Amino acid sequence: MLKAVSYNRRVYRHMLLDINIRGQLVPLSIALVVIALGLVFVLEKDPDSFEGKPRGSLQPASGQEWKRIDNPVEDGWKTEVTASQISDQLKQVSRLIQGTLEAPPGSRSSIAAESFACGGLRPENIEVVFDDSSLEIKREKPGTNPPALSYRGASGLEKSILDFSRPWKGNGSIRASFKVYGVQQEEGRISSRQHLSILVKSEAGNLEEHSTWDTLWVTREPGGVPLLTSIKVSKFEQARTRNAAPLLADQTHSVLGANPSFRRQFQLGLNHWLNQSQDNRFFDLLGTPGLALGDVNGDGLDDLYVCQEGGLPNRLYLRRPDGTAIDHSEASRADWLESSRAALIVDLDNDGNQDLAVTILGALVLAAGDGKGGFAIRACLPTSNDTMSLAAADPDLDGDLDIYVCAHKADDLSQDAGVVSIAASEGFIYHDANNAAANLLFRNDIPAGGDWAFTDITKEAGLDQNNRRFSFAAAWEDYDNDGDADLYVANDFGRNNLYRNDGNLHFTDVAAGKNAEDSASGMSVSWSDYDRDGVMDLYVSNMFSAAGRRVTSQQLFKPGASALVRKRLQRFARGNTLLRGRKDAAFSDESLAANVNMGRWAWASSFVDLNADGWDDLVVANGYITTEDTGDL
Repeated sequence: MLKAVSYNRRVYRHMLLDINIRGQLVPLSIALVVIALGLVFVLEKDPDSFEGKPRGSLQPASGQEWKRIDNPVEDGWKTEVTASQISDQLKQVSRLIQGTLEAPPGSRSSIAAESFACGGLRPENIEVVFDDSSLEIKREKPGTNPPALSYRGASGLEKSILDFSRPWKGNGSIRASFKVYGVQQEEGRISSRQHLSILVKSEAGNLEEHSTWDTLWVTREPGGVPLLTSIKVSKFEQARTRNAAPLLADQTHSVLGANPSFRRQFQLGLNHWLNQSQDNRFFDLLGTPGLALGDVNGDGLDDLYVCQEGGLPNRLYLRRPDGTAIDHSEASRADWLESSRAALIVDLDNDGNQDLAVTILGALVLAAGDGKGGFAIRACLPTSNDTMSLAAADPDLDGDLDIYVCAHKADDLSQDAGVVSIAASEGFIYHDANNAAANLLFRNDIPAGGDWAFTDITKEAGLDQNNRRFSFAAAWEDYDNDGDADLYVANDFGRNNLYRNDGNLHFTDVAAGKNAEDSASGMSVSWSDYDRDGVMDLYVSNMFSAAGRRVTSQQLFKPGASALVRKRLQRFARGNTLLRGRKDAAFSDESLAANVNMGRWAWASSFVDLNADGWDDLVVANGYITTEDTGDL
């Protein structure tokens, strides 16, 4: 039977294993979905083994039971046991790097074997690849010979770490962390691959170093703690700011803090309002309201519109010349209380004023702007409930903007169903789902000076092809340089869409033939000609999972599945995707070559020229719920 254990960390360590639900084998990769919605179901092999709890009990854990539940030994995943041991060892190495490991020198033998040998942990042959007034970036030169193995024995590990960390010792705060994403164990030989991130903050400036460590380990006895025998460093990069100021600084409070609505509504946080809400089916524990920027009052400054959960007023803040923003919500008449998901500030009726498009549960609300920050509702178009985002363009070249609406879950979910209904629904396939709510294209048919009219032309435009794919985001762009706007849709649980505009407002999904499907957990998409070759490229945010990369590479993982299915499930853990546009209107995957796949748990991404040098940079928003490690997230 299944026992519910809220936020259990086991999903990260045992992602994508097989469990039996209602007599059918399904991948526990669904746990990624479950954890995103605040639930995790784990298989309890012996339902009565939880002491003091009757069969089927859902009583909260005592605080220690999670240690047993979060134990890969019980599932037979020896490599995950080893990965956990290696992670513990690398935590000690992190403390060595930080200078916080309080232990006598002889204790280093508990981390490294006497046979340990390595070269320098920072490549000697590094070069400056970027340098401006605020930032310097260095990388290892291509073709650099491996360093001599000058550090040996348990004491050699400590010496290598001391030499490695000498440049920043005593200069500021240091944070070092490893993320183990590959473990192989064969006939006593253990190898692991991990990402090392180091952040040093000081008055002279901030320094980051990122590198990959390939390590070998041995054990003194079967099942014993692994001991380091070698370290090989690759993909080294160092970034240093010119002063202590960060490249990007949080200015939220200075811009909005003077408004009572900011203090009384936004600063209370999502969890506070979830506890007050009567219906949070489509907000879950993540919160999904969107926002929009645009000049709604014609003063040349962008203003901010923020969507909110049901029962909370949407907010409009007007930008002022001094950089602050003032609450204009009530006066705007756009402070609606309906559950709102996404918004656009665009001119829909071509009168020169910015209008407002907002998705609420079951509808797309369109409001005309008066050019002074006020709005009047002009249309309400039916949609599915679980809408995610909006994208506007003029794909038919008739001079006005049409609107594409992305949708996620189907509408037949009850308040308590959440992801369980998704997982159990007929036709749901984690790595290739196609049974979600339909996305919609509304054609703008507003006559000059007339009533607002929009027509759902999704089917006749060919956009109902592959149109049930749990969509998160879409973006318009003329990728094939034929003069009209094409559409890319980033989907959760599998393949993305690239709808080519064939003219006459008709589209064809050509993603498969153009190497653009990027089958993963698509969260967002951003277009840019990042290499300035005249062809548009795109970046899709997905999820990087260290546990997923470890587990899906093992022979024990889905042994009965086809090579294609295994490959697709492995792809879910790889991370973000950079697709470089080619002259033949197809794409090549440059994610690994450009070293931009590891965006961690990425929610959104955007190309933007941060330093105004003419080259687009990438900004990735990532993260998840943060708390102490109590066994739950």
